[in-house]
Amino acid sequence: MEIFSNGKIIADVEVADSMWKRVKGLMFRRIGEKNGLLLPFNEDKRWEIWMPFVPQKLGLIFLDSKKRVVDVKVAVPITLDPRTWRIYKPDERCRYVLEIHPEKVKNIKPGDTLEWSYD
Repeated sequence: MEIFSNGKIIADVEVADSMWKRVKGLMFRRIGEKNGLLLPFNEDKRWEIWMPFVPQKLGLIFLDSKKRVVDVKVAVPITLDPRTWRIYKPDERCRYVLEIHPEKVKNIKPGDTLEWSYD
C-alpha cells in the first residue's frame, strides 16, 4: 500500500492488521528506503514502540484518526548498551504508527497530513 505526503509517494508499506503482526513489527527484518510498515489501531492512545531485534534505525510517524501527523521520531535499535533501551511514544494520542526508513521522516512534521487507502 502506498503512503503519500503532498502528493508524492514516501513509502510502499505492509499493513500490520492483526495483533500478532503489530507485536512482531519489523523484528529481524531490514527495510529499504521505500518500504515500511503501517500499524493501525482501533482506538486513539499514546501507542508505544520499542525496538528489540530490529536491525536498523526507523523513522516513526504517529498519526491521528484523520491521518494528521501528531509526532515524528527516529528510533534506535536496542543493543547491550542500556542507553538504547528506550520506548518511543508520541506527545499526543494517535490511531496509526508508520515505521519507515529514517531518511524519509526528515521532511515530515506535526500538522502534516498523509494519505493512503486500504480495505
